[in-house]
Amino acid sequence: MPERRFVVIGARGQLGQEFLRVLGERAVGLDRSELELGHGVEALARVLAPLRPAAIINASAFNQVDAAESQRRAALAANAVGPGELAQLCAQRDWPLLHFGTDYVFGADGLTRPRTEADPPAPVNFYGYSKLVGETAVLRAHPRALAVRVAHLFGGHSLAAGRANLVERFVELARQGKPIYATRGQVLNPTSVIDLVPRCLELLDRQGYGLFHLTGEGTCTATEFAAEILRLVRLNTAIVEVDQDARPARRSHYTALENRRWNDSGAVPMPHWRESLARYLSQPQFT
Repeated sequence: MPERRFVVIGARGQLGQEFLRVLGERAVGLDRSELELGHGVEALARVLAPLRPAAIINASAFNQVDAAESQRRAALAANAVGPGELAQLCAQRDWPLLHFGTDYVFGADGLTRPRTEADPPAPVNFYGYSKLVGETAVLRAHPRALAVRVAHLFGGHSLAAGRANLVERFVELARQGKPIYATRGQVLNPTSVIDLVPRCLELLDRQGYGLFHLTGEGTCTATEFAAEILRLVRLNTAIVEVDQDARPARRSHYTALENRRWNDSGAVPMPHWRESLARYLSQPQFT
């Protein structure tokens, strides 16, 4: 009988690709052409049951924040309805499930401190709302599911067209002498998928469940993040600050997360975002 493997949904994105890189032969990846969420539990079962999953990792999402404002049905299908159906199936089959949320479930409360898992969500845009509905559906449908909120991911290699990670995009713009646009005053936690993935696998291994925040330690503004990237790669280009209302979806000025549950568990903390960024930008493609 074949060995049971992790099944990674959303395998072409940077998060899915990093899980596949780390897990190697212990994982099988499914992209949207092989499995698209939001078409019912039976459709999911037809694809997933033959794979006999050791665990399901849902790294898929409709994560185009501005497009979600006009494509609400598609955003809800991918971020809310589909994950809820997936959690129902995983609960029925007793499959462990890891689902990813976002810092964008916060912002409307006006707080200017990192949010913990105990803080009530308050999204300011439809993307954040759809992700909130999705994580709520997952945790209600599957008592032993994991929902991990992450933020501003970098460090992975996406196979999806036009979806290079944030740091790669900034470096490419600087090399072309083009300006980098940053939301004025936006405070965030840049998070390396290289640091994130092993900790998620640790949570699965120790059968953690419920809601966790896992982001890079420390906070910065979007402008500070862009400036640190330019400093590390020794490039110079204009950083143009834009107001939050310059794009279709509102952005909150402050959605930083605190890894309260993770740190309280005694686990090794996530590295500071500056440390993770410096390590990532020391790779040959950036030097």
